[in-house]
Amino acid sequence: MPTADHINLYGPPVLIALALVWGFARILFLNRRDGVSVLALLGRKRSPMERGAAVMAVLYDGYLLARAGWPELDTLVLGQNFSTWGVAVMALGIALAILSQIDMGRSWRIGLPADEGDIKDLVTGGLYQFSRNPIYVGIMLFLLGGVLLVPGPLTVGCTLVTWFFIGGIIRDEEAFLTREFGAAYTAYQKRVRRWL
Repeated sequence: MPTADHINLYGPPVLIALALVWGFARILFLNRRDGVSVLALLGRKRSPMERGAAVMAVLYDGYLLARAGWPELDTLVLGQNFSTWGVAVMALGIALAILSQIDMGRSWRIGLPADEGDIKDLVTGGLYQFSRNPIYVGIMLFLLGGVLLVPGPLTVGCTLVTWFFIGGIIRDEEAFLTREFGAAYTAYQKRVRRWL
């Protein structure tokens, strides 16, 4: 039976691996089945907000992966192994992000499309009836779970900086969706909150 220490150390790497496998499988599935190029980032230059969020993801996930083989790393970054509940919150965040991607269907992209008209449908059902950005809510839950698991300057700082960068990405996406869908998106914005 796994102990709390095992869950705290190995739970995050398992969740990160699960999320990466899911993401790559989803990209391949949409590309092969529908000819959808999900990696819109490859078609254009990344914004400063996207680059910043990517750096935070590498730093945060790299730390969570490294601590599984080097638990003393927590001491070096002034973190404390605190609560197994953090792993549960991280799992909830990943599940929410995955379900949100499924709800997006063919409209899911990583980054803003370079070509106007690439996304045909405004998704407002499923989890998108409760939040305009449930994928980002899932990401933030994952990060907050990491803070619960190992509170310290690194996890708290990365979470706050990522929240700032995601806010910028959301503003860019909202501008794109307003151009793309006009009044339909504006009405959706009035009905559904940005986060929750």
